[in-house]
Amino acid sequence: MFAYIDETGHSGRNIFDDNEFFSLGTLLTANDVADPIGLALDPFLESKGVERLHANEWPEHDLIDLAHSVLDTLEGCAHWSLNLFTVHKPYIAPTKFVDLIFDPGENNATPGHWYWDEMHRHVLCLVTDSNMNRELAEDFWGAFLKDDAQRLIGVAIEIEASVRASSEPPAIKAVFSSSIKWAKENSDEFTLIVTEKRKGYQGHSPNLIAFTNAFQAIHQFCKAHGCEPEVLVHDQQQEFQSELRRFYDDFGQMVIEERGDGRFPSADRAPYPKGQFKLMPSAQNRGLQAVDLLLWITQREAVTDQMKALSERVEGSLDRYYISRDMSQAIVNMHILQRTEAKR
Repeated sequence: MFAYIDETGHSGRNIFDDNEFFSLGTLLTANDVADPIGLALDPFLESKGVERLHANEWPEHDLIDLAHSVLDTLEGCAHWSLNLFTVHKPYIAPTKFVDLIFDPGENNATPGHWYWDEMHRHVLCLVTDSNMNRELAEDFWGAFLKDDAQRLIGVAIEIEASVRASSEPPAIKAVFSSSIKWAKENSDEFTLIVTEKRKGYQGHSPNLIAFTNAFQAIHQFCKAHGCEPEVLVHDQQQEFQSELRRFYDDFGQMVIEERGDGRFPSADRAPYPKGQFKLMPSAQNRGLQAVDLLLWITQREAVTDQMKALSERVEGSLDRYYISRDMSQAIVNMHILQRTEAKR
């Protein structure tokens, strides 16, 4: 199978810029569709006198027929899907705080289920977000990027005080108190933790978070359709070029699954090679330009009948994933409902 990846809403490490959302689209196909898509795109590009398609540069009426032609090409492929991963960038601050403070593999005071159980972990994210105002969030993120362990502990102490004064249940207050107390009392060890995380996460921006999610989309596609990765093509960019390659080398073959019982998620190597990784300008690959067009469709408000019909075609092969407060709340609500029904 082949994967083509493009992004919109670039941020790098700045998660507090005006554009609050970052999206990464991964087009997954059973066959190499770059050349067939070129047959649909090239006449349009030649008529406009441009080298590549950048959908946001053209009015909707110019792109409707072109988009249908691209979808016709994809539907002629054996199997295809679009994985769309969207990050609400400011929400990275509370989620990274939870990763840093509450990982029981590094914080001896955090009970395992509070981090490894999906519902409990998202409760921690929601409570942190509720008690991390914008000033604290920016303070935390700056300290995280600078590897300033003492300031990180200072932010954690302020958050714990806010949680302690809140109306949160005693169990939540207790885990915040014990975990942050451990971090404070083991500041030397905590500094080492931050240093190690800093080395492993120095490229940990919304761009890299979304990129690693694409690996799981690839493995799910391969499992569903009985195929193996052949080539992954990512739109070339200078800022993250080395980090993208390193992340793919380190994690591209890992298949991670939540166990659903509060234990450490399973992490196994896929039973096949991870495939070739290519970084190239989108002008050199029509598959990347198809992703640009598909992203444009998913992000455009469907007002006209023509746009509604186009959006409906894409939705049928679209898998959406989010990192946001609303998604954390939805995950918690889902687990509460499941557990309530299980008790009946």
